[in-house]
Order: sequence, then structure tokens, then C-alpha cells
Amino acid sequence: MKTVVVLALLSLVSVEGWLFNEDAEWNDLKVTWGLNQLFSSTVFDSLPRTESDALAEGWYDFSRGAKCEDSFYRGNRYIRDVDPAVMLLFDKNGYIAGIQMGVRKADLPAHLPSDNMKHMWNDDIDMYVITAYFVNPATICTGRSEALFTLAGTGDGLHIQNGPNPETDFELIPRDEADIGATLWTQGECFYTMGQHYWYNVTKDMSCDDFYPVFLLYNSGRLNGFGWNINVYLDSPRYEHPTTDVLDMFFKVIPDCFYDNTDPRGATTQHIYLDSAPSFNFC
Repeated sequence: MKTVVVLALLSLVSVEGWLFNEDAEWNDLKVTWGLNQLFSSTVFDSLPRTESDALAEGWYDFSRGAKCEDSFYRGNRYIRDVDPAVMLLFDKNGYIAGIQMGVRKADLPAHLPSDNMKHMWNDDIDMYVITAYFVNPATICTGRSEALFTLAGTGDGLHIQNGPNPETDFELIPRDEADIGATLWTQGECFYTMGQHYWYNVTKDMSCDDFYPVFLLYNSGRLNGFGWNINVYLDSPRYEHPTTDVLDMFFKVIPDCFYDNTDPRGATTQHIYLDSAPSFNFC
């Protein structure tokens, strides 16, 4: 399987083109890694970054009546195809502000999310939701100007929400890989078209109850992606499903507890890219 993966990566590079865009560093928002980029509408799929584009592409409001200032998240939330695997957050002025993944409670085993990781997930009626912002959450209900959106693109920082208050409960991720050493993020493996993975405080003998459901991606020393990871199979075309035989392609240290997941369909991950050329992610 690993040989097939490596060979297929060569074809991915050819379809991205050989020129980089000369605009904001975070100049796109793509989700879902896969080998069949040419034949799938959900692989490396560019998502709308303005509310008007989202509406034009069939996304619809999924705020469930919540106002920007009175929910566990900030922004106006949009969903497409009744699939909470990707939910977009737009600021007051209609510019992209963040992204969420919602998991229906009925699709989760009773032990997930674990008590040790429940601060990462917010209870949203029939779902648990995990949230990341591309701008400071405290600014979302005011909104960015067109000039700021043009200058920064998708955003100016990755904020991972880790509690009930979106304006105070978040971790700001270093933009420079050189600064990651001052944190508990631990280096994983480099995978072409993904990047240099970092996992949070991973050890071989850790309990999966302590496994942080977020990973980071650095390329050329800069943060240009991240993603979600849940050690259970969830069904959506937005997800990837790595099996235990390929974990050493992403982890330097693999938690033993990962092998307790005996589902042959694999676990659930979702890669999220903040620029337009993930095929050039060579770490």
C-alpha cells in the first residue's frame, strides 16, 4: 500500500501547476487529502471564503438560531449537504473566520469524547463540535474589512478553541516552526502533499483518552495547515481513513492504544490546508 501511495503522489504534483500565487500567505482553504484529486470533488476541495460565495455554492445557514455573540462559537455558521464534517464560520462582514467539524453523538461510541478531552468539544444538541479560527475570535462579531481580507487572506493566525468561551479559551498556534519547541507539540513524520506533522504531547504508552484531536502541518518552516484526528471510523466524503499499517508515515512515536482500534476501515482524519498548493507541501 505504501508503494502505491508514494507513486500516486507524483501525479498529484502535476495537477497543481508549477506557479505559486503571489498574494496572501494563507490564500485558500482546502480540505481532505486523497489520491484521486482528478476524479473527486471532495479531495483538496477549495471552500468558499466569503459568505456570498458560500450561498452561491449551495451552503446554507446552520447557526440554529444562535447569534454571533451568544453561542459557544463566534461567527455565522454554514453547512452543505447536511454534512457537519465541514462547517464554515464567517464574520459579521461575510469573510471567512473559522471552521468546525461536527460529529453526531449517535455516530460516536460511548467513551468518546473522553472526559480528558471534552474541553476540546462543545455540546451542540445532537452533535459534539470542535472549532478552529483563522482570526482572533473576539474580532469576528465586528468583522474584517475587505482590505484586511485582501491583505491576510484566510486569516492571520490559527486559534484552536479549547473551552466553552471562544474569546478566551483557545490556543494560538505558532506560525513559525522554529517556535514550536517552546510548546508541548511533538514532531511527527513528514508526508509529501501534507507536510511536517506535529502531534500534541504524544508518547508510546499514553492513554488514548489523552490524545489531542488536532494535528499541525508545517512546510518550509511555516504553518500552512492542520487537521482533526479521531480514533474511530466516521463516515463522510470529507474524511480520510488511515489504517494502523500506515501510521508510521505520520508519527515518529505511535501510541500503543491506537492499535486497540481494530476497525479495518481505519480511524478518521481530515487535513485542512490554508494555501492553494498542497501538492507542493514537501516539508
